Amino acid sequence: MRTYHLYLIDSDIAKAYFGREAKLFDLFSRFACSCSLSEKKILYKQIKFITKPLQMLKLNHRIEQKLKHNPYYIQEQAAHILRIPSSEEFGTLTIKSQYARIDTNKSFEIETTFFEILRREEATLLAMDYKANRYGWLNPIKQERKYV
Repeated sequence: MRTYHLYLIDSDIAKAYFGREAKLFDLFSRFACSCSLSEKKILYKQIKFITKPLQMLKLNHRIEQKLKHNPYYIQEQAAHILRIPSSEEFGTLTIKSQYARIDTNKSFEIETTFFEILRREEATLLAMDYKANRYGWLNPIKQERKYV
């Protein structure tokens, strides 16, 4: 089972940390793994400062519109589910105010479907898999070249 947490990073922060995503990943993974309440409070304030809230209604509507014709799509309360019964593959996308979460068991195709929809809606989403220590932008940021 793979689990991705996706945060909408402020565009100025995203530009400043493009190529240095490891520092952002370190902040988020320390927050996820921290047992100390005082440390969690400090990390939470830092995360709130560099992230923007997700537009839950807009994203949920877009996802529903994109997937409603897919025969494997189900929406249950706040979760968008793609389940392929013949191969036992499934994926779940849940949108919360601060982050989105994708859980998939076997299918790269299902997670790619979710990533592609989100990528088209938000420009600075950072996806992180804490267990596998993997992270990356859904939309790589175009850097402006400075010529002297």
